[in-house]
Amino acid sequence: MNASATTMSDGPVLSIEGLTVRAKDRLLLDGISLDFPPHSLTAVVGPSGCGKTTFVRALNRMVELTPGLRVEGQVHYLGQNIYDPSVNPVLVRRRIGMVFQRPTVFPTSIFENAAFGLRIVHAEDEEVDRAVTEALQQAGLWDEVKDDLDRPALALSGGQQQRLCIARALAVRPRVILLDEPTSALDPAATQRVEATMLGLKERYVLILVTHNVGQAARVSDRIAVLQTGKLIEVGPTEDVLERPREKFTEQFITGRFE
Repeated sequence: MNASATTMSDGPVLSIEGLTVRAKDRLLLDGISLDFPPHSLTAVVGPSGCGKTTFVRALNRMVELTPGLRVEGQVHYLGQNIYDPSVNPVLVRRRIGMVFQRPTVFPTSIFENAAFGLRIVHAEDEEVDRAVTEALQQAGLWDEVKDDLDRPALALSGGQQQRLCIARALAVRPRVILLDEPTSALDPAATQRVEATMLGLKERYVLILVTHNVGQAARVSDRIAVLQTGKLIEVGPTEDVLERPREKFTEQFITGRFE
């Protein structure tokens, strides 16, 4: 997968066309089409079971790790369909990183957690040192751990662990970062730090955030996409969607008042 083949400086980094995911007996995503421009943060919201997690997992081919799911449609990364049979899914996941709901740190040092993806590709030590330092800085964790990088990652707080997971995704230099409810297991102070990290990162990357928290979407996103039973029913600038929703369901979801 050649990230430099097309810069697309004025076009979308990701472009989704008719994305559909089917399980054996039901439709999980139904024909979603959506573009993601550079330097942006899109919040994907909707009720539990509407397909949010399936959606983001389909954007870097992680959905195919679940047996029985079938993907239709196209996901173009810098103009290349990531579901083309010639594309290596491992390379896709380097360019389109993923941060999960609960921190997934390994029982190794802080440094080696951040360096994990680089070790897999046998990067030179100098490159690893440089990339890890930069990633920890971008994730807002460097000042807290720079003097103790050999400390076990499991000794960090939950919020620090989540920012370490973000640093691990950043170290392999992706263009897109998928975040699936990254603060749902964190306390308010840790959530605030992760949100500050996201605000900084969207100046450099495309961020796609799954969240149940409408307040969080309001604080960090440029745009909100609303899913209902696998369908994209509304998308637009955050302020417009929150203050002037076009769809009745969107208004009900935002206010929490369902008829």
